[in-house]
Amino acid sequence: MNTSEQRDRGAIYLAVGERYIEEARISAQSLKRFMPEMEVVLFTDYMPLDQSVFDKIIQLETVHPRPHMNKLTCLMESPFTHTVFLDTDTFVCGDFSELFDLLDHFDIAMSHDRRYYDWFPENTSVSDAFREFNQGVIVFKQSARLHRTFAQAFLWAERIYSGTARKPTDQPPLRIALYLSDIRIATLTHEYNCRYHSFGWLNGSVKILHGRIPGHPFTESNLSRIAARMNEKTIPRVFVGGEISALEIRSFLGAKYSYSKRTATLFRPRLALVKKIVGRGLAILRKEGIPGVVKHLVDRISSN
Repeated sequence: MNTSEQRDRGAIYLAVGERYIEEARISAQSLKRFMPEMEVVLFTDYMPLDQSVFDKIIQLETVHPRPHMNKLTCLMESPFTHTVFLDTDTFVCGDFSELFDLLDHFDIAMSHDRRYYDWFPENTSVSDAFREFNQGVIVFKQSARLHRTFAQAFLWAERIYSGTARKPTDQPPLRIALYLSDIRIATLTHEYNCRYHSFGWLNGSVKILHGRIPGHPFTESNLSRIAARMNEKTIPRVFVGGEISALEIRSFLGAKYSYSKRTATLFRPRLALVKKIVGRGLAILRKEGIPGVVKHLVDRISSN
């Protein structure tokens, strides 16, 4: 790769608030470990104390109260011709420079969302067969028509948010805008956007983890442990509920057969749930005392 190509490519993050800035720092550090020449830009609401891993920090002039709107703004304002956008809760496990090759033939590349689609407004003409894309990992090249598509997604987001009491995620507006555009979309496999805390399937090494570990803090050591277990075997495998099962092949009397073998545990969902409930209870106790805890319990029971 020559110097001009290096300047042409880069990664961007959006982080509003200290917690997410720290997550972005951990993610960017993991990226630099495998791709040290990659320029990394952080969009944020204030300057972090530790700026060492970021090549440039762009302070947002205004911060929209809905985080997803800020993401669309950052996509449109990327300083790179070829960009990879990474959510702050991503963790890079390997060199993914091959993703930029897709931009020789496509405008944008994303993986399908694990839930297929979120709550969705009616009367948009979007086919049920056109599934949502997860926006935690987005690879794209700047162009006038893609900029128009992002701008349309922004308008759709404002329309959706103003017309419902629901709290839609960032996926539906971009799904509509992409469907109504002439943008060329490449679909990434789960190895490049591995939602390990939920469910999915893999065949090969995971390059990018995406998500927070249930019941555990977002730290480099915890994420490195997850990455090692995800890539302990690179044969076809599935993950669900914190467990990984691989498609193993055996031979019996000369005949081969396949079977499922549990290979690793990522986390324990029940333990994570207990930690979450206890954590919330302690937070309420510190803030509102025992009467507050009792009130929250009564409200929760009466609402079920």
